[in-house]
Amino acid sequence: MADVTELRCWPSCVDALDWSQDGIIALASDERVELLFPNTVSYDRDQEVAQWRHIPLQVPLFTSEELPIKEPATLANYSIGEEISSSAPIAIAWSPPGIAKHRRCALAALTANLILSIWSADDKQDEGKSWDRRVIVNVALTTYFSTITADELSGVEEDPNEGMRLRTRIRAFTWAPALPTSQSSSSLGSRLSYGPHLMAVCNDDNQLALVVIKSPASTNGAEVGWSTEVLAHISLTPNPRSNVTTSASFDDRLKQQRHISHVAWSPWVLQDDSYRSIIAYTTNEDVRARLITYAKTKFDISNEHVYSRTEAQHNGRLEWCPVVNAGVLTLAVFDTSGLVLLGISLQDASIKKLSDHDLDGRWDAVTGAVWDTVNRSVPRLHFSSMLSTTHSPTAVLEASSAMLLPIGLPSWRDQIENSAVLFSAKNDLKGNTKTKVWGLAISPLGDFLATCHSVHPSDMIEYGSTNDRRGTVAISGLRQYRDILLSFPARDVSAEGVLFTLKKLVENTLEDNDQMPAFSEQIAAKLFEAYGPMQGADVEIKVSSLSMAKELDSVVQALKRNVFFDSETLKDRYAILVSHACDKNSTAVLQRLLIAYRLSNALQELPEDLCATPFSSEIRAHHRKLITLVRSLLGQDLDPQPQQPASATETDAGQIDIEAGSEFEGPNKSSLTEHVNLNMGDATVDSCDFCSAPILFNDPSTASCTNGHEFPRCGLSLIAIQAPGISKYCGICNTPYLNEEFVVAQEVNEPAGTSQNSNAGDGEEARGSKGDIGRHRLSTGQGNGRGNSSLLVTLARVLFLACDVCIYCGGKFVG
Repeated sequence: MADVTELRCWPSCVDALDWSQDGIIALASDERVELLFPNTVSYDRDQEVAQWRHIPLQVPLFTSEELPIKEPATLANYSIGEEISSSAPIAIAWSPPGIAKHRRCALAALTANLILSIWSADDKQDEGKSWDRRVIVNVALTTYFSTITADELSGVEEDPNEGMRLRTRIRAFTWAPALPTSQSSSSLGSRLSYGPHLMAVCNDDNQLALVVIKSPASTNGAEVGWSTEVLAHISLTPNPRSNVTTSASFDDRLKQQRHISHVAWSPWVLQDDSYRSIIAYTTNEDVRARLITYAKTKFDISNEHVYSRTEAQHNGRLEWCPVVNAGVLTLAVFDTSGLVLLGISLQDASIKKLSDHDLDGRWDAVTGAVWDTVNRSVPRLHFSSMLSTTHSPTAVLEASSAMLLPIGLPSWRDQIENSAVLFSAKNDLKGNTKTKVWGLAISPLGDFLATCHSVHPSDMIEYGSTNDRRGTVAISGLRQYRDILLSFPARDVSAEGVLFTLKKLVENTLEDNDQMPAFSEQIAAKLFEAYGPMQGADVEIKVSSLSMAKELDSVVQALKRNVFFDSETLKDRYAILVSHACDKNSTAVLQRLLIAYRLSNALQELPEDLCATPFSSEIRAHHRKLITLVRSLLGQDLDPQPQQPASATETDAGQIDIEAGSEFEGPNKSSLTEHVNLNMGDATVDSCDFCSAPILFNDPSTASCTNGHEFPRCGLSLIAIQAPGISKYCGICNTPYLNEEFVVAQEVNEPAGTSQNSNAGDGEEARGSKGDIGRHRLSTGQGNGRGNSSLLVTLARVLFLACDVCIYCGGKFVG
């Protein structure tokens, strides 16, 4: 995979780079935000496919409905960015996963006109037309502060109208990290719960507001569209010396405290029955913090703590270390004199330890900082500055318990220096170049680091059209590949993030394709070791005992725990995921069949009340047919070759256990599909929408009617997908699924009590009335998800909410 990608743009701000948990890199430039997608095609040394794809997002463009025209501000409150700027991006950040469609990440973009908007894709991630602005956070501030204007006057502006203008301008923001689950184990692909998606935003009136972002995905379909709501706000108490009179000098006005310049939200820590976190923010003269406690959907904000020995407004950023050490969080503060490392207690936000380090006397702003903590006993802090990165001796510091220690130059700085050498040679500059570093970003698994830089001549005026501008994004490893192989990070990760690391490992560690099987087996074992069954999963939650109408979240979590995070299913899923990074010819038929079989058995144990709708009954009937099909296969001569025996036994619960890791070899492996394609006369559970001929259930992945019409089956419900526009597919293994809009339409159009055959036999359980051909087509006007909040708790809804990523490989959906 290519380590360097060149784009036709210059970045527009410091900290211009961010890497999402979905594996997408975002870069803020003057006219747009560039999104870079790693190509996740199967490994092949001879492939000619581009390794990185990129699309532009027109973030600076607003419609008149999104951004109505405002009256000019007074001279005291005039903002060039709000009035006449081109609305270039000045800050970007990816959200934690779970808020965008298919549980993906959303992109927050703050533009020069002081507007913060949230972007996400509705269809294919790598197509620009799928991305759109979902919500503008400033609207929530307007709604919130318009209700409390009379109760709290502005500390900067006496005019109420101008005060409202200041309160709705956004100067800085940060996402709250994802809430940790109550389980101490890590997960790959999905999570038991995602929690609320929160932001902290700072306005022009010395205030910080906590905002919750809601979407159809984050509310399990209860919300039709995206919305924002301010939960609470805190007002900064400025130093009296920063108050400015009307006759003050220009120097005094520069010292006036008008807004918070930087804000950072620490990781959440679970203590007893509540989550604790700390929000740190900067003023003109110091750094301040507040302790945030979240318990039972309620937030509590502590009093303000002032750290007076730091002055960070004009020189950089705040960066929390993701590792918590004995109830102490570590905050890196880049101030005017260098770097200050604060150890802050989670109990009362007080400083427990303090260390500092000189940054080689550099005067330019710090443009990026990331923590390297994976498989390290002592965390390392990588940082960059605008102009002096390649000239200063310090780029990485090791944060020991006693002090900050500089270590050798990192590999990512070598890549930047190599770019400068190539630029000088190409333009005959004889080494007269300067390099601007615009930001750093760390990969989802924390094992690679991305840098963004541009190279310019240093002894002449640089002139050219915008088409001549070039920015470079370079990827470099933070450790040796053999060290990455040792273990994977113990935290919640996505399958896309793991796939990126696996492809890099394959490219840089394997020299012969004959080594691929042993390598695949080793990686799958390492994945299972890092992301095994959740602790306490052996004490299964009895789904049938829950109240269906009131316990939707509990039923979804119970089904996810017992099915998605099943021990044997995890082993099969990791084998499939590794095969997509290592062996493009692997079909993993056996593993896919076993995963579907375990799911079918689990669905049969759900209460009958969940199958009140015909669509849910039909899903259950299809899974019952799969159980019958698999059992019939095991009754035939499917013995594998002696060198890798597979044993099959039926347990008391009626489930069939096939020895983990067994695999059909030679002709027997290819004959599995042939045996699956059995013509069972009693397997009719559906009919063809084209010719009304019966469709037999003789293949878990493909449906064919007796007249030869062929359709793919949904990988989750096993129902034939017979119409366009009703499906989605896995972004890694391309398994098709019915999309959420179609599932919602079936449940809305067919409420409980309309099914006349819910207790019929397997062959007729889901057929409904005669002549019900094409019943699964999406009805006009119902595809927008309206009425989702009043949907019944049904098998279809629980199943598609629990399996929010591909059940076979863990990949997120597309479409």
